[in-house]
Amino acid sequence: MSLGYLDMGLLSHAEQLLAVKLASQPAVFYSTQHKINDFHSFAEKVGVKRACILVPYGKRFFMQYEHGFDAISIFKSVSSTDFWNGTLPENNDWYTFNGVALEPFYQLFSKSVVENLVALHMKTLTIIADVPIKVIMIVADDIIDKALLDENIPELGAFIADDLSSLNTVFSTPHFSVTPTLDVGKMFTMETVSAIAEIADDLHIDAEALEILSPVVVFESFNRIKKLLFKDDFCIPGENCKLRILFSQAPSLDNDLLQFQLQKNLLSFFDKATSKIYIETAV
Repeated sequence: MSLGYLDMGLLSHAEQLLAVKLASQPAVFYSTQHKINDFHSFAEKVGVKRACILVPYGKRFFMQYEHGFDAISIFKSVSSTDFWNGTLPENNDWYTFNGVALEPFYQLFSKSVVENLVALHMKTLTIIADVPIKVIMIVADDIIDKALLDENIPELGAFIADDLSSLNTVFSTPHFSVTPTLDVGKMFTMETVSAIAEIADDLHIDAEALEILSPVVVFESFNRIKKLLFKDDFCIPGENCKLRILFSQAPSLDNDLLQFQLQKNLLSFFDKATSKIYIETAV
């Protein structure tokens, strides 16, 4: 028997063992073709207002993907693997918590979210990125369409597998096929780093969590702002917790007026740290 044949036999056997192991775990999703571009598009497609995916790094879970939560909840989502191992079974079932059963989860969310929380719906998924990882989906709506969610979760799983496999760091930023040019109108830069830093300081967030979750905060800001814009306007997340906003038909728009309006619209997201949002005219 040649060494090459032996190596192939061992490899085949190892692959069979891995397949059997994964078959007994939660739904498994591999990198493949997918139609969604980000978690926001998934949430909007299935009609949920507040949802997230917790992804493990080391011995902690982080809200790597989210839709509709506020900045405080994004940072408070940091939780230990021990907490989840003792709380949520690792299978492909939905688990719904309400009433007093919600109390252990209050630590994960802002006071504003907790005060209006009626139910949490959760399930575990296994994503095959560079290595198999268990992630946790949480939906914080009162009632959900589980059948519709399950129908679209494979597409979401494929997106997450691709996204996690392509990361050079512990976080990702959205990708855009269209880059606006400043032919008409006016371009602004919105700086959120001070607002993010204030929330992180208040919650005593460590450097690792700040690095992982700051882009998540910026991406949620982007998603909220783009809903305020007309179809010919653009909002694009950039580096260093900044967003670039192009108003194509507003060449005389004032920085202070735009800053006031954005602070007003983002108050429910940044809370008191909204005062730390600054707008400048982009060069």
